[in-house]
Amino acid sequence: MKKPLNLIFTISIMIFTFINFVNAQEIPVTILHTNDSHSHLDAGGPKTCNLEGTIGGISKAASVIRLIKQTESNVLTLHAGDFSTGDFFFNAYFGVPELQIMKQLGFDALTVGNHEFDLGPSALNDVFTAGFLNGSFPVLSANLDLTGYPPLSQFIQPYTIKDFGNLKVGIFGMTIPSPLSNAYPVIINENVAETAFATVLELQNQGADVIVFLSHLGSEIDQQIAANIPGIHFIIGGHDHSAFQQPLVIMNPENKPVYICQAGSYYQNIGKLKFTFENDVITLDEYTLIPVDKNVPAVPEFKAVIDELKTGITAQFGDVFHTVEGFALRDLETANTPDSRMKDTPMGNLITDSYRNKTHTKIGITANGLIAEKIYRGAITGADVFRSVSYGYDTASGLDFNLVTFDIRGSELVKGLEIGLSMIGIDNDFFLQVSGMKFKYDIQKPAGERVILSSVRINNSPLHPNKKYSVTVNEGLLGILISLGGVDVENIHILQVPEYKGLKDYVRKLRFLYYTAEGRIKEMNQGDAADLTGDTERSEFCYELKNNYPNPFNPATTIDYSLSAGGFTTLKIYDLLGREVTTLVNVKQDAGSYSVIWNASDFSSGVYFYKLQSAGFVQTKRMILTR
Repeated sequence: MKKPLNLIFTISIMIFTFINFVNAQEIPVTILHTNDSHSHLDAGGPKTCNLEGTIGGISKAASVIRLIKQTESNVLTLHAGDFSTGDFFFNAYFGVPELQIMKQLGFDALTVGNHEFDLGPSALNDVFTAGFLNGSFPVLSANLDLTGYPPLSQFIQPYTIKDFGNLKVGIFGMTIPSPLSNAYPVIINENVAETAFATVLELQNQGADVIVFLSHLGSEIDQQIAANIPGIHFIIGGHDHSAFQQPLVIMNPENKPVYICQAGSYYQNIGKLKFTFENDVITLDEYTLIPVDKNVPAVPEFKAVIDELKTGITAQFGDVFHTVEGFALRDLETANTPDSRMKDTPMGNLITDSYRNKTHTKIGITANGLIAEKIYRGAITGADVFRSVSYGYDTASGLDFNLVTFDIRGSELVKGLEIGLSMIGIDNDFFLQVSGMKFKYDIQKPAGERVILSSVRINNSPLHPNKKYSVTVNEGLLGILISLGGVDVENIHILQVPEYKGLKDYVRKLRFLYYTAEGRIKEMNQGDAADLTGDTERSEFCYELKNNYPNPFNPATTIDYSLSAGGFTTLKIYDLLGREVTTLVNVKQDAGSYSVIWNASDFSSGVYFYKLQSAGFVQTKRMILTR
């Protein structure tokens, strides 16, 4: 009997040893991730001489993804949400081709972003039905209550588990509960911390060794989740369009690190995270944010598909890819430098100026969150214009939000400004950009009291609380002001003018764009006593005639000047012989800063002079027109 017992004992030891060996094996895993692609199937950014984009786009990103998946084992490919809205590819095809390409690339999971609901749950269900006609991959969101629209439950689930041998990786998603979401009757649960805690417990009960939170909540909420919910190892994030060169490291309640990653937007980067799992220990080995730039080739089979899709877009919207509408002389950014007190942005100024150019109202207003993308230096096509103002969907035109005009009292206008200022540090999407007015605010004041009333100027005149002003916005901002802000407006007129067309017409008119932050909106501190009281508002201006830009130019140039006091003002153009050729300004003006565009399409090449006269001030400068 001893031999059989010894044999059994020996076999038991061997099995135990084998199990321990298997469990002790190092298991390397690579996570590839992207977010906020917004239907950017084609490359954008700076253009080649053939007007082809050089940055991002799914066909170029596919090169990076395929190469890594071919050369490394145990690869997870994740998308943190917002594949919808943002490009002509969405307005023509509603995201279906992107899902199909993602499926071919072997994506393992996609989180539902807030923009997935832009056209409502029914439309999203149709997109998934068409995109996943011949197979699917997991679409995740743990904080969606789908009982109001059950068909989506066949596509959306709270989490998924991916097996790599004996390693189980749990992945769950969540969607930001944005007040602007068009999700109803789907409910986006706002209790994100409770949902995260419950989902992590469920994944642990399912045997998940590693837990990845595929989040579309934004990095601020991600950091709070990481700091307060144990059990999460990695957060692959989206919504902010932020590009983290290295993960943010947050210590959780168990004093263990949580790594938060985000890869920007529009497939301009692919995040690559490598970790090793051994003996229940997770080790971050390396992280790289891989740029999808001019050096990355497109995958030919996907490029061919995208070129065919572009043919359909051209048939519907015109040649938006190869017709040049204008030229940007610098990158026109959607944000300013964080340390600048000037909070107006180049794109905010351009877009709101285009409103007033189209409608001739006193004021134009948009919000940071309604400006989708910057315009890059160089040639500007219709596709570039549309990407910058692509939010909303008009069923009649197939384009974006329409422009809206209305009248508003000065007191209600301030109320509207306070909406955006109250959200600073919480959600800067609500921060307003303006044209035809300027104002300062004090961030130290309580929400609702931040506008410095004495600083508000409407076309260089003080604001009158009871006076009515004409305003242009888009349909999206109108909804925010009325529904969320409770702002009273009158004489609402929804124009059949898409924001895209208004901006494109203005770009054509200017031809050469040189926009910067101008100080239309300024943040003040408690130490700025004079500015906080507004006592020196008018003394901030001095008489000055600035250099025109661009110079040399063809055919248009911009002339900026400022007046320290009101008075009758003229700005005239003279040729080289001193002959007056045109008058740009001939009117009484208040103290302030002004900008005038001279379109010299009807004039011949040569040297010209521009002369400013106002209240005894005279100054002349030279410019060159090249044809």
